[in-house]
Amino acid sequence: MMKQQPRFEAKFYYNLSLDRLMPDDHLLRQIDRAVDFAFIRPLCRPFYSHTGRPSVDPIVLFKMLLVGYLYGITSERRLARELSLNLAYRWFLGYDFDQPTPDHSVLSKARARFGPEVFESFFRHSIDLCREVGLLEEGPVYVDSTLIQAAAAVDLMVTRDERLQPPLSIEEYVHRLYAENDPPPEDEESPPTPGPTLRRRRGHKPLPRPNQTLQSKTDPEATLVNRPDFGRHLAYKAHVAVAGRRGQVITAAVATTGIEADEHLLAEVLWQHHRLSGLKLREVVADAKYGTSFNLLYLGRLGIQAFLPLTRFGVMRKDIWGREHFQWLPEEDAYLCPAGRKLRRRYAQIRGTQRVQYRAPKGSCAACPFQAECTPSGRERTIHRSWGQSSVERTEELLASPLGKQRLIERKIYIEGTFGLAKELHGLRRTRFRGRRRVQIQLWFTAAAMNIKRAVRKLTAGGKPAAPARLLVLVLSSLLRWLNNSRYRRPLAT
Repeated sequence: MMKQQPRFEAKFYYNLSLDRLMPDDHLLRQIDRAVDFAFIRPLCRPFYSHTGRPSVDPIVLFKMLLVGYLYGITSERRLARELSLNLAYRWFLGYDFDQPTPDHSVLSKARARFGPEVFESFFRHSIDLCREVGLLEEGPVYVDSTLIQAAAAVDLMVTRDERLQPPLSIEEYVHRLYAENDPPPEDEESPPTPGPTLRRRRGHKPLPRPNQTLQSKTDPEATLVNRPDFGRHLAYKAHVAVAGRRGQVITAAVATTGIEADEHLLAEVLWQHHRLSGLKLREVVADAKYGTSFNLLYLGRLGIQAFLPLTRFGVMRKDIWGREHFQWLPEEDAYLCPAGRKLRRRYAQIRGTQRVQYRAPKGSCAACPFQAECTPSGRERTIHRSWGQSSVERTEELLASPLGKQRLIERKIYIEGTFGLAKELHGLRRTRFRGRRRVQIQLWFTAAAMNIKRAVRKLTAGGKPAAPARLLVLVLSSLLRWLNNSRYRRPLAT
């Protein structure tokens, strides 16, 4: 028989409690059992007076923020509303049915009162929690960066001089408005507007870049970025390091402008990793943006294995001989070509690529028997050598080994997977605030929420199967070992 639900009528008394309605396997209940938030009060005590009106408990403030980052609630007004409506959120904060939850304004006030140091300490405690549950140990550190779209529109960018000018008075504004909109005489034709010049004429100064002349009125610290996979937006950049078993723990997070070069932040990210986690650096894995000679020399002097593909400058041709066909003569500081001629040192690029150029004698390549394979144009052959060529060669050997191939595969899975989760589930696709200082707080809290979530999952796993990312790494590693094993290589047909 079909049953019809009776019309809802409110009761005067209910025999229930929030604790009874909260499931045992709920994420917030697991976090409440695993994390002791008592460390927050000593961190925040210096920012409160011993007298005055009682404030909202700082533990409640951090729990409110944690809920927003765990569930990807990017608006603090919406977060305050969800905290009032969701029973699980109420239970986590410690508010009963008849207690009003805090207003959204307490979050912005707390952010301004505490400062970045308190939020960084909260992030550090999330790293310590991962160490306690066995997720963090010494091993390879994976470094990468991702762009975060700023909460500002490109259309509201103005020149930097215009932003520095004081606002006009009413009389000045009206006078300027009439002067700019005064129609020209009918018998006078307006001159044609010149179109944009794409190429710089010879002898003229180079055109300034947009970020040198333009600035956003909404978020002045955001910079304009134009990428094929990102679009043309104002953006910040998050530089992140992950470590531990299966690269599950975020150990460093640095926020910069969107145009900051990745290779310039490698030392800073590694220092933050060592300072916050207390782990020694043994292996560093990153993509080709970090593979500069400076970074390879820096890691080599520290005794750290660098799994960094080399940064290539310019167009690398594959139809001519490379550096491996030339013999290096360290005593003479020259290269010996296959034809027996020496390529002498021409100049060193101190700024930029930090390489030394070697060139064959003038006119020696025109009648060379290896001209087609070496320099088809007939010009003198040139070879560039990095300042840290020994570190470069050592890195190339590491990358060619089975361990190097495995590390590069792990990098794609671990750190790029971390970025995917942070953007899809935890609201890192777009900034919540304006200004690099506030974006840094957002980045720390996003990383802390992900660390806490993974630590709690580790505690409550209880014999569950391995994560899909770990299974994929195992399969790919086994495949690489199989391909590099000569016993399974079939001989070529003759």
